[in-house]
Amino acid sequence: MRNNNTLAQNEAPESDGTVAQDFGDTRVIHLGGTLRAKAAVRSSDAGGVDEMSVAAADAAMKDLSGDFQNWMGDEVNRLIAAYEVFRDSPPDQRDVGPLFRASHDIRGQAAVFGFPIAAEIAGSLSKLLDKIEPDYLPIQLVAHHVDSVKAIYRNNIRDYANPVATQIIHNLRRAIDRVVDARQKAMQEEMRFRRPS
Repeated sequence: MRNNNTLAQNEAPESDGTVAQDFGDTRVIHLGGTLRAKAAVRSSDAGGVDEMSVAAADAAMKDLSGDFQNWMGDEVNRLIAAYEVFRDSPPDQRDVGPLFRASHDIRGQAAVFGFPIAAEIAGSLSKLLDKIEPDYLPIQLVAHHVDSVKAIYRNNIRDYANPVATQIIHNLRRAIDRVVDARQKAMQEEMRFRRPS
């Protein structure tokens, strides 16, 4: 086993942020942040990196970055539309399905596209829609979730350093916990009164 001093002597930083460490006949590569660095394979039999393929992949990722922004906008618009249909439907005809799917899709994908706070808020909405029957859903709380996702996207808030965003998440979680607890207690009371004596 080698000590840290030996490791430090073997580190070889490269211009792309990659650091290589040699351990006898083994070399460990800590890749930098570029696609080229991630594709780099350093072994005697690998034959090197296909620079043209790496450049093509890098260009494709840059082209897709605009699509990521468009995707998020499309998903936010789909969430808003689903909410508006849900809100405007008569209470006995409300279909939670499209609203749940829209929030669930944002929950699953927004973090990948750089909107982790929107993903968390959409996940909170998904939980609410899953736990509470449509007739008992507090429309105002659903609206707060939708408005929060919309604001996070429109203001391009992408990290938890924003104190307003973290406070919104905290408040929405507390509100959902209260609603879910109240509904569970009401259901228990209903069951108690339905039991034959």
